[in-house]
Amino acid sequence: MVTDERVLYLYGVIPRDQGLPDEVGAAVQAVSHSAVVALVEPVCAQEFSPDTLNEKLKSIEWVASLAHKHEAVLECAMRHGPVVPARLCTLFCNTDSLRTSLAENEERFLATLEWVQAREEWGLKVFCDQGRLHAVVGLEDAQVRALDSEAAKASPGQAFVLRKRRDARLLDAAAARIDAMADETVEVLEHDAVDMRLRPLLLEAATGRTEPMVLNIAALVDKSSCSAFRDRHALLSARFQAEGFSFEASGPWPPYSFCDDEGTDATGSEAEPGEEGE
Repeated sequence: MVTDERVLYLYGVIPRDQGLPDEVGAAVQAVSHSAVVALVEPVCAQEFSPDTLNEKLKSIEWVASLAHKHEAVLECAMRHGPVVPARLCTLFCNTDSLRTSLAENEERFLATLEWVQAREEWGLKVFCDQGRLHAVVGLEDAQVRALDSEAAKASPGQAFVLRKRRDARLLDAAAARIDAMADETVEVLEHDAVDMRLRPLLLEAATGRTEPMVLNIAALVDKSSCSAFRDRHALLSARFQAEGFSFEASGPWPPYSFCDDEGTDATGSEAEPGEEGE
């Protein structure tokens, strides 16, 4: 049965004195409580019901389209001041339930808005060409070279054992090189970041790249320091390129990674997408 019942899709929260940016579009509305304002859009309750939403979330195209729109609204809001972004598909059944959430979380919203004021989130992902890294390590690591030399002079049976040892040592040395790269990268970027978070490594299906991801960082950077942050990223990229590491920076983003508290996002939603609207 077709229904026109609506629920509220939450994009994010801004300070009340910041106002609703005109460029976000007529569909986006403001729901205010005290000193904060929620940016919302009425959407079809049936389309965003838990069962329907669970099916839609299996479609990469649908999720990408929704994420693009979600991001666009937040970017418009960011041009006017700080914003606390909501997770994708955070829903409320009506304005009363939304205002209740705003009231319960107002103090946390205001603290977060102050924290991210004049700051942006930047992402840094590092990928590794393992063949290239192994080739570099094989030439530079003394133990690997020694085992190669011994295997070349050994009998077939001994050579097999030595090559196994050599391969194990190569893997250990390559892993140590990845750890050293990650430690140096974090140490260098910390100079211009007010906060940094290690994010989960993404699989090839999510990155679209054949090289495995070996580092995924989110950095909160003062707008005045963004140029210096990008310069340090460029130096790191050049520094590790010969070893098979490729650096990919992205941003600026709304501060998704810095608006949470022990796994609960700053909108007060601990539920899976769609659960708020129940």
